[in-house]
Amino acid sequence: MAPPCGQKPPCSFSPLVVRVASRREAPPLVGGFSPLLRAPCSPAFFIQELVPENKYFVLRIKNNWKLEFDDSSGLVKVGASQDAQSYRVINFCDLETKTEFRLVTNLPSTGEAAVSDHEIRDTYRLRWGGELLWKFLKMHLKLDKLITKNVNGITIQIFVSLIAYLILQLLSIPQQWGHTLLDKFRYLPSCMCQKISYVHWFEEMMSC
Repeated sequence: MAPPCGQKPPCSFSPLVVRVASRREAPPLVGGFSPLLRAPCSPAFFIQELVPENKYFVLRIKNNWKLEFDDSSGLVKVGASQDAQSYRVINFCDLETKTEFRLVTNLPSTGEAAVSDHEIRDTYRLRWGGELLWKFLKMHLKLDKLITKNVNGITIQIFVSLIAYLILQLLSIPQQWGHTLLDKFRYLPSCMCQKISYVHWFEEMMSC
């Protein structure tokens, strides 16, 4: 349900996302897709932005990043810059591909809120669901380009795309058309002209 006019929605996107997007020096589109919605900046940028806001993060860093163990804290200094900070770094290896993964995080390793190395690994794996979501929004729901740099406009554009995505999740279409989100997306424009009332048509699909 939409909030009354003039009131803010119950949830909002990360101020970091909107703040980067609304900057006039925001990076141009790369490959037809705004870097903001995929990987707008390096992990170092996000670390610098998130730490002052007391946000937890799990990020993958390149294997060629300079790491220096800090004996006093038991953490690892990440990066070669003079203001580089120390964080928890976890290494994993894919034995099949012989690929090493390095994850940097500020999640605690001790105390009541301790998070194990394996839990951090599983948390990072969940990113793939987010990647697939943004890929669909970009390719099929017109979120490959930001139509404005106004904070409110960016927020509205993202919300509209997500609402359309959720509607597709709820819809049921004839079995011969398939069952994936892409099948539903293709079904809608193909059959719109066959129905006189879109309202009754959507009610029919929602009740299936």
